[in-house]
Amino acid sequence: MTRHLPAPSRLAGLLAAIGLGLATCAAHAEALPAVVDKVLLQQPSVRSAQALLRAADAQMTQVRSDFLPSLGLTYRNSDARDETQGRPIDRNVRRSDASLRWNVFNGGADTNRLRSISLTRDAADADLDEVLEKVAYDITENYTDVVRLRQTMDSLNATIARQEKVEANVARRVEAGRISSAELDLMHVRLIQSRTLLGQLRAQLGTAEYRYRLLTGQAPESLVAPAIQPTDKPGDVDGLVERIHERNPRLRAALQRTAARQADIGVARGSFFPAVDLSYSKRLDNTTIPVPVSDSDRSGQVQVSIDIPLGGKNIGRHTEAVERHQAAQADADDMLMKVSKDITDLYRQFAEAREIAPLTEERVVAAQRVAAAYELHFEAGRRSLNDLSISQEDLFNAQRSLIENRAQQTTLQAQLLGLAGELRTALRSRYRPAPIAAELLGTTPFSPALVAAPLPTLEAPPAPVMELVEPAAAGTGKPNEQLGRQLEAWTAAWSAKDFERYRAFYVADFQPGKGRSTADWEAERRQRVTQADAPAIRISNLKIRPHGDGRLSARFTQQYKAGHYRDTVRKQLDWVKVDGQWKIAAETVIAAPPPPPAPAPVPTAPKEP
Repeated sequence: MTRHLPAPSRLAGLLAAIGLGLATCAAHAEALPAVVDKVLLQQPSVRSAQALLRAADAQMTQVRSDFLPSLGLTYRNSDARDETQGRPIDRNVRRSDASLRWNVFNGGADTNRLRSISLTRDAADADLDEVLEKVAYDITENYTDVVRLRQTMDSLNATIARQEKVEANVARRVEAGRISSAELDLMHVRLIQSRTLLGQLRAQLGTAEYRYRLLTGQAPESLVAPAIQPTDKPGDVDGLVERIHERNPRLRAALQRTAARQADIGVARGSFFPAVDLSYSKRLDNTTIPVPVSDSDRSGQVQVSIDIPLGGKNIGRHTEAVERHQAAQADADDMLMKVSKDITDLYRQFAEAREIAPLTEERVVAAQRVAAAYELHFEAGRRSLNDLSISQEDLFNAQRSLIENRAQQTTLQAQLLGLAGELRTALRSRYRPAPIAAELLGTTPFSPALVAAPLPTLEAPPAPVMELVEPAAAGTGKPNEQLGRQLEAWTAAWSAKDFERYRAFYVADFQPGKGRSTADWEAERRQRVTQADAPAIRISNLKIRPHGDGRLSARFTQQYKAGHYRDTVRKQLDWVKVDGQWKIAAETVIAAPPPPPAPAPVPTAPKEP
């Protein structure tokens, strides 16, 4: 009889369809993205990172207050016993004074301190991203592990059932005197091995399920094998490395802290300059009973004081700031090398797992048919019991390899996406349940009719679609030209403090991330855009990278100036195109370049808040 083995190309297509589509499963099955969204913000590590971000915001408020003058009010009510020309006098004094003190110049220390705290705050923001991605990966890994162990146990239970059936057949033959009792001992040994492995798997599953309950606070019920639809072309490791270098939260936080340590050097240099303070004091009221011979009822005084630091304290502070900056730069370089190594290693493993996936399915199909054939041959006396038991064990090992290959692809891809800070987004938009076909986990040979049948169309819920605002009429032209005009109009609306026009450049449900809602982001941006003091935005070093499907990424250096505040950052805007108009779908600050050296400031006028 001729047996039809599925061609590798057809097996690859079947694997891709099952891995990226939805299979028939219970309606109450809990999908991985729903689990992640439900428990992500409840994790202690996420709450800690959110608290540290809020603490960094509070630090910025404290530093900004250094730009404002300090106001002092004093009131004195005292009773004293004075002596005038040998006569004791009981005297009561009620006096009130007011003072205003303003630091006019301190070598630019406050400005550099504000920049340092702002960069530290951005680093805390990146730390929160890192924690969110790590927790999302931990949940994904544990979810996948529970599914993997359950599938492996199901396969092993089917193997044990088949072994028990063979054992019963062998026992009947031994009783009939047709074969030696040693054959029955052989089956006992095989069953003991299988049941021992089943016990080990059961223990591992219990640990995985307990960890799942710790992570999610719920029982691991109705889980379905997860998968994430890949987008990278095979072999495009260079593009992947570049993207992860730009978006990796840990690396971004390290670069922000390096820039903050450089700003700390400016703070330390400010201590070498004399501090100039301007103060004004005024006596508001003075009542002394009895009235002394001479006293001041009201007065006003303007005072300018200059403090010149001496000693080696400031030199040591500057040296410490320089060394801390060098240490932070070395840490960032070391992290860059580690991230590059992790990316390369993970990508190669992922590519290899995808490459051998069709082979693991071919192995299962072949092992099923070998086991079924050897069972018939054993009944006919043409194969030994040892051959039959080995074929059954080979079938289980083939199914186990298939299960582990699917789980490995999911976890490796989740790690790569987590390194790029994109795992949560991918789970929302590219997640697909990917249960293994029941025929591949059974002991019945793969049906030739199933192989010859057309691949089924698997129903899947649509990915979330962004609701985009209806754009205004846009001119025609090349994408780079249109996007360039959009960037100019975006900066113009920002500079004009026109929030409504500025907001129209973003998608309607723009997601700022870090657990914030669109409404929170709009409130924050409205305040910062409309209340800025004569803002000016300049863009340079613009690079535009197309991604296909109506998407582009624009990366540039942004120089921002408002009043006495200035900053320079490296930014990326991800644009989506709808009806011929470009809209911003994501906005990411990559890193702040080191500031150019500036001459020492001159104490000319009081600084403004």
